[in-house]
Formats: sequence, C-alpha cells, structure tokens
Amino acid sequence: MMKFSKKVEYALIALLHMAKKSIDELTTARELSDKYNISLELMGKILQSLVKSGMLISVQGVKGGYYLAQPIDRINISSVITAIEGPIAIADCLYADEEMICDRERNCLIRRSMEDIQSKLVNLLDEITLKDFEKKFSTSY
Repeated sequence: MMKFSKKVEYALIALLHMAKKSIDELTTARELSDKYNISLELMGKILQSLVKSGMLISVQGVKGGYYLAQPIDRINISSVITAIEGPIAIADCLYADEEMICDRERNCLIRRSMEDIQSKLVNLLDEITLKDFEKKFSTSY
C-alpha cells in the first residue's frame, strides 16, 4: 500500500492551520499539538523539518512560534513530503543513494517502468499546492 506517512499528514495539517491565520499571528507547536491531538515532541520535530526546508520561519522566545515563509500557492505537496521523509521513491532502487540499488539491477524487468511511474507521480505532486488543499477544505464546509 502506498500512502502518506502520519508525519506528512501532520505537516500538511500544520501548514494549512498556519495558512488560516493572519500574517502577523504566530503558531506554536503546543497549539497544534493540543488542537489536533498530536504528540508535542513529534510536532516540534515536524516544524523544525519545515523550517529547515524553508517553508516555515521560526521566531524564538517566550512569545515565539512559527509562520509560513511563503504563500501556500507556492508550497507543493512533493516539497512537503521531501522535507519530512526525504526524496520520493516508490521502490528502493529509485533512491539516489547508490547503496540502495539491488542485486537484480542488471536483469531487472521493472526498473524503467517504475522510474516512469515515479516521474509521473512526482510531477503530479509538484502540481498540487497547499492552496488546492485549502480550496477543497473551504468548499466542503
């Protein structure tokens, strides 16, 4: 089964939560943890990954928190997945790490097809932005 990890789901929730706030309003890890029933420690790690990737800006201090570093129409799903989980690969042999290449590489019957599928999947995820998620949310309520 191919699915988003819980960490990716939580990252999307956090980003969309921040998108609903005014530009000068910060969000804390505790606020997200409490509102969405997510471990505070896990949420903190997710937010730090999003800061490191350039999607969020962190403000330190007692009144600190996080805010979006760019508009949600410029944050695509593939960048969120990559920030949280690393490179997208639907098979071990498609990771950039050469140590992951399997023993059957020379005789593999599916690698090229898997590369094509992965390329199409990544292109699709590149096209879907958080703005698309927000639109779906606002029309469902």
